[in-house]
Amino acid sequence: MKNFYDYINKNILSSPTTVTKEEYQPIITNDNIGLLSNSFDTNIAASAFLSFDLIKCDTLERVGEINFQAMEYDEFFYGGNVDYMIYDSFRHLGYGTQSLSLLKQLLHENSYAIEEGILISTLPDNIYSQRIAMKNGGILIYEGCVPKDNPLYQIDHVEEVKIYQIKLKK
Repeated sequence: MKNFYDYINKNILSSPTTVTKEEYQPIITNDNIGLLSNSFDTNIAASAFLSFDLIKCDTLERVGEINFQAMEYDEFFYGGNVDYMIYDSFRHLGYGTQSLSLLKQLLHENSYAIEEGILISTLPDNIYSQRIAMKNGGILIYEGCVPKDNPLYQIDHVEEVKIYQIKLKK
């Protein structure tokens, strides 16, 4: 498994690209970054899966990506329904926190104010993702083992997680 993550870190997370001004039509933005949809379905309110490139507003560089999956609460509990990655050269600059904040705002504005909110699942030693969740109102609701019959355990060999819940305002 380590070889897979080494490959991701070396080949995907380390090589950001830029978009043109014509391509840069963010769904939502703040002063620093915009979320540029790379989902097939452009109807945000009806899509079961949303995927966004994180684009720096001033340089139009891709700094990472963030994804949201609308599923039944039990289906995504251990794996969460939001995942994100920030490219190496942009880590520890606040882009993860900002992207999650923008995603929350977008979900609220587009009828995704689901009662349970969103879940962020992290490995126990991933302090940075835990901080991102907490800065966005995340409350630790579970810390422990992943059941052996769960796909997260079976496919990714993840044995333990910390799960943060972030309520969306109605």
